[in-house]
Amino acid sequence: MNTWGMLRLWWPSAISISLLNLELPLISVILSAYSLQASGDYAIALSTFMFANAFVFPLCAVVIKIRKSRETLIFAMLLAVSVFVIFNIAVSIFSSKMTPHIVFITHFFSLSLLAVAVRRYLQGCCILEGKTALMSRASLVRVLVSVIGCFTLTRFQVPVDMAAIVALVCGAYTEAALLFIMVRWQGIRLYDSTGHHYAALLAPYASAFLMSASSLMSNIIVVICLGQVAEGDTVLKYWPLTFGMICISIGSVLDIESILLKILGHQSPGKSLFTFLSVQCLVAPVLFILLCVILGSFNLFPAGSKVLYMNAYFFIAIVGVSTMWIVRGYCRSVLMTNNRLGVINFSIFTALVTPVAVFYLFHIADYGLMLSVGIFSSLIVVELLCYGAYGLIRGVSRPQWVKN
Repeated sequence: MNTWGMLRLWWPSAISISLLNLELPLISVILSAYSLQASGDYAIALSTFMFANAFVFPLCAVVIKIRKSRETLIFAMLLAVSVFVIFNIAVSIFSSKMTPHIVFITHFFSLSLLAVAVRRYLQGCCILEGKTALMSRASLVRVLVSVIGCFTLTRFQVPVDMAAIVALVCGAYTEAALLFIMVRWQGIRLYDSTGHHYAALLAPYASAFLMSASSLMSNIIVVICLGQVAEGDTVLKYWPLTFGMICISIGSVLDIESILLKILGHQSPGKSLFTFLSVQCLVAPVLFILLCVILGSFNLFPAGSKVLYMNAYFFIAIVGVSTMWIVRGYCRSVLMTNNRLGVINFSIFTALVTPVAVFYLFHIADYGLMLSVGIFSSLIVVELLCYGAYGLIRGVSRPQWVKN
């Protein structure tokens, strides 16, 4: 597969993911414009939901890695229902530590877990069949439903954080239903006749889960760490918008592992793949600049926040995050292709634990908005350091210049 072929495979998926990532910045702008306090409540509910979302998000990678089968479909259904039930039980148990309002919106938000599971399974089927264009069409409709729905509900005096969550849930179910209809219309089977033992699904799911956790759980890691910082509540109120801006920069490569697994399954890394990844590094800053121009031109930044985001420091941070995200995605894909799942699992677990441990053991000063970006970036940096250490150890133990 040449570079152009890789881009054609990636493009529809990139549009789909990028469109989904427009949801958070646009809804965050609506929230922040009405109430920063509501934005803070939304940040807590969103981070909690994304924690649970990490358990169903890996279904796409499992379908691609193991191929769709009857067992894979049943596994996906059981997983979705189990996560939904356990998540709501957990929220009820810890409800005493949250306000009744946050408990209610979190319970309601959990309804979209079932829709996310359906969407991720169907997206895996689309990627396997080379019908990735279906994903972008469904995602476009979802964004329209979510953003227009949120704006409309706020006009009818619905509390802004509740309006955002109702709109997101409606958008999730709209996308899942539309994608299902298009998949069936295209004659794509939900599972093939060939089967797998359920035990064979656990290893790829565990690895894919940790990969999803490193991105989706990053939200709640940031919230936890900011809770250990004096005046961290102020930064937390801006976090939904900050996270949205980051999502724009990595939107086109958020699911890069799934695309690279497809590519590496047909060929070894070469010049074409290097060119393909280089293009991805150029796309991210362009998307970020475009977003800033749009928000700035229409005065959509919350009052006093424009200077926080439209500066050289934040731009450099965004470029750094997106580049490291691409490098991490490539490392993961190569390791998964070579069945080095243990290395991935250890590296991701270390990356998730390290920031929390640091903030609990040491006093960290409040560096404002860049502190939240730094916490988010540290998850990627620690994981890349683990991969680098593995490469060094492997290189020392098996020198490449020694001929067998």
